[in-house]
Amino acid sequence: MLIFIGAGLSINHLTIEAIEWLKKADKIIIDSYTNIIPDFSIDKLFKIIGTRIDVIIANRSMLEGVSIKKIVEEAQKLNLAILVPGDPFIATTHDAIRVEAIKHGVQVKTINGLSIYSLAPSRTGLQAYRFGKTVTLVYPEAFKPYSTLETIYDNLSRNLHTLLLLDLKLEENKAMTINEAVDILMDLDEDRKLNNIIAVGLARIGCKDERIQADRLSRLKKYGFPPPPHSLVIVAKPHPIELDSLKYLCNLPDEIYRELLNRRKYP
Repeated sequence: MLIFIGAGLSINHLTIEAIEWLKKADKIIIDSYTNIIPDFSIDKLFKIIGTRIDVIIANRSMLEGVSIKKIVEEAQKLNLAILVPGDPFIATTHDAIRVEAIKHGVQVKTINGLSIYSLAPSRTGLQAYRFGKTVTLVYPEAFKPYSTLETIYDNLSRNLHTLLLLDLKLEENKAMTINEAVDILMDLDEDRKLNNIIAVGLARIGCKDERIQADRLSRLKKYGFPPPPHSLVIVAKPHPIELDSLKYLCNLPDEIYRELLNRRKYP
């Protein structure tokens, strides 16, 4: 049997169902490359499930390509759990493994977990149905990610917020910060369309040291954030209730709150 288990964004997000299935596993493969769970450790995991199990910390090559065949073969013989940050089949997908397992007659179970997709609107108070296409901002190494900027522009033109996921290259010990993301966006935004846009920096959401801070995009760099994982929300014209949420949940500076409250046009 193959069990995909969402770990959420904190070890405290493991559901009762997830814990029950982890206890039933003969082996656990931990996805270590698609996201960071800041407060996770194997010792904490064993303490939660009350037993020690064979655990493998998997990098990308161990969960993709030719390695899928080995995973499926193991799942034909034992209860194999794959523990994935967030939710297994939303921001981080392992669909190829799931489909291949089903093709070979392996029973597949999915245990969902909390995801940044649900936590971003929930924690910020921005209405979920007002989010447009989500996009990832990558490091501008081989090319500049203008397509990311175009997605933001398109969402704003339809008065929709943008959830911006920030690049992770964990095998290179790199995780993009909010400050780095602001610099990249400012460099890409040659027409200065984002100059007065409100953005929300999300750092270590779901953990004890989470930080949520709203301000104009260019001003977010002045704040201190805990280490990654980080993400950003680019805010379209906020509904009055959303504007209140930006002030009282996301710490939007009072002068900007009052300015937006009295303005008919945004930005």
